[in-house]
Amino acid sequence: MKLNSLLLIFSLGVLLFVHACRSPKSDDKLRSTIETALADDPGIAVDVEEGNVTLDGQIGSDSLKQAIEDKVKAAGAEKIKSIHNNIVVNQPEPEDAREKYHEIVGGAIDSTLTRDVSRVLADFPTITAQVKDGIIIATGNIEKSQLDSLQKKLEHIKPKGIDMKGVTSR
Repeated sequence: MKLNSLLLIFSLGVLLFVHACRSPKSDDKLRSTIETALADDPGIAVDVEEGNVTLDGQIGSDSLKQAIEDKVKAAGAEKIKSIHNNIVVNQPEPEDAREKYHEIVGGAIDSTLTRDVSRVLADFPTITAQVKDGIIIATGNIEKSQLDSLQKKLEHIKPKGIDMKGVTSR
């Protein structure tokens, strides 16, 4: 009976010691490592509590939001228990945002553009498009009154260029 009580007290002491060693210093070190990794991404706040990382701030695109989370994962590796990405996408996307994302992910710009173009073209069922080397090549038939709207929406996703020669208006 006394042995069980001693074992229980010892176990609780070890548990409290491990918990006390884990939190403040290791969280501060992890926060510092993540903040260093995000030095090129101003305006992103990092909070770490018991290995759980919370990101807050505002950014101009979903692709940059994901790239920031990927940087955090790489910087913290096995020390991160979870990431709560509370970054809000609502700022105008910087001119070089897609190129910056392209550099980070190593060449996936066409697949990202293709996804964004598909979303835009959902509103324009008579238009099809391909993406090659960051340039959108659109084809199809559209009402003259919708042509300007299509052009603006395609420009908003920041491609390297837009080829509308294949689009006719009626």
